[in-house]
Amino acid sequence: MIRAGRIRKTAALVLGIALFSYSFGFAGGSKLPLRYSLTFNHDIRHADENFYANRLEAFLVKKINSSPGKEVSLKVIPFVEARHNVERRKKERVSAGVELGFNWRDFFYLGEQLRQLWRSEPVYNRGVIKDTDMLEALSIVSLSHQLVPGKDILKGYISGEYTYDFRLGRGTRVEAIAGVLIPLAKEARLNLDWRHRDRIHADDCDTFEAGVLYNF
Repeated sequence: MIRAGRIRKTAALVLGIALFSYSFGFAGGSKLPLRYSLTFNHDIRHADENFYANRLEAFLVKKINSSPGKEVSLKVIPFVEARHNVERRKKERVSAGVELGFNWRDFFYLGEQLRQLWRSEPVYNRGVIKDTDMLEALSIVSLSHQLVPGKDILKGYISGEYTYDFRLGRGTRVEAIAGVLIPLAKEARLNLDWRHRDRIHADDCDTFEAGVLYNF
């Protein structure tokens, strides 16, 4: 009963943030942007770790400086995500939360994410998927740049991510990421990246990801 109560409280908090973001966006006279993404992740070290993920995000953006070459903005991004393991044919991770971000010139991004998980793979028992109730924080630092000057046709980026598990009271993952974004249509992009995922005090993995992102 206590666990169910915590889940309801967390879900209500995330929903409240999302509704507040919608209200704020509509109050400003504009529709709040949404983004849906479908991602496939191939683990080159562990075949049983391949997964695909569905993610829905909303974006509330506040421009602090709009001067050309000095653009600064703040973001609030509520999200939900479900991840499915391909080999085991089961849902392995369900999460919801909110990300706070700082953007400078579409070049530098600093984000801090707080998310609640209801189903996940334990850190020390890879391959064992079970229901859980845990809170994580994710710190993100990213640099990006248009690889073809003057044209929005190929954008490269490098990122670092650090995951902290409040239940364990310590960090559990560090990821190094390099990738590219390729426009497919006016509101769609293809993301291709390589990731090295260091499970702290557990086995590491290297993965290739391919995903489609659609804004609406």
